[in-house]
Amino acid sequence: MHNRDVSVRGRGERGAAAVEFALVMPLMLMLVFGLIQYGLYFWAMQSGTQVADAAARQLSVGNCQDSTALRTFVTNQLGSATAGTATISEAYTRVDGTPGTATNSAGGTVKVTLTFPTVNLHLPFVPFLSSPSVAQTVTARVEDTTDQGCGT
Repeated sequence: MHNRDVSVRGRGERGAAAVEFALVMPLMLMLVFGLIQYGLYFWAMQSGTQVADAAARQLSVGNCQDSTALRTFVTNQLGSATAGTATISEAYTRVDGTPGTATNSAGGTVKVTLTFPTVNLHLPFVPFLSSPSVAQTVTARVEDTTDQGCGT
């Protein structure tokens, strides 16, 4: 008779474990998928910073003065970090602080702004940032104004 009491109690505990698992699993899945989603976002942010810096460096030494060449350079550098088309803007400033161009801003600065959408997994119950896009701005001193080709 003593064995019967133990077997009945064990069966009830197995049911309790299943209920606990059912209550905890959605929270664990939300945590794991949230980590994956935010990991993708921060990876895109880091990639965007690196690519904006590389683009500013190319422009500061006089390369990539053609907008098509700059776009191709940035797209190749971003690779799979973006989920769409990147927007690139550049603004030159002369030494005296007035707006300039790529050919007359030696000694001044170039400001590159790169904006692109990030990968959004659209997972239910996983909150995402208000805007699933990355915007990075980098300013560099213009050293040269002779175009040697983009990416060289």
